[in-house]
Amino acid sequence: MLIFDIIAGLSIGILSGMGIGGGGLLVVYLTVLRNMDQISAQGINLYYFIFASAAALLVHMRKRKINFPLVLYFSLFGMPAAFLGCAAAKASAPETVRSAFGGMLIVAGLISLFRQFSALKNAKTNGSKR
Repeated sequence: MLIFDIIAGLSIGILSGMGIGGGGLLVVYLTVLRNMDQISAQGINLYYFIFASAAALLVHMRKRKINFPLVLYFSLFGMPAAFLGCAAAKASAPETVRSAFGGMLIVAGLISLFRQFSALKNAKTNGSKR
């Protein structure tokens, strides 16, 4: 099972680096294939993102692509919201949290799919006008 975990971790890391919801995939992997409870899987996902975002932060800082005033603005509202979300998750039944998370993943996937189809349609339309 360790080999499978390593392969899954590498695959999820690669997909995450490409901008494909690695965190969502990690939670799904841990809950479905490793039979971990939702809250623990989300906690591990948070640890994953601490290290992944730290690495990304270094790259973006070197390229000077960080809008620090915007970071401060989002932090001021994001941190309290994270604490409220954590309290709501702890107060909710695990099944409710699992269903809400699954619904969020489906909505996010549909939005991504719609954007891809729209971009493809625009590319074909712009290509045929030339």
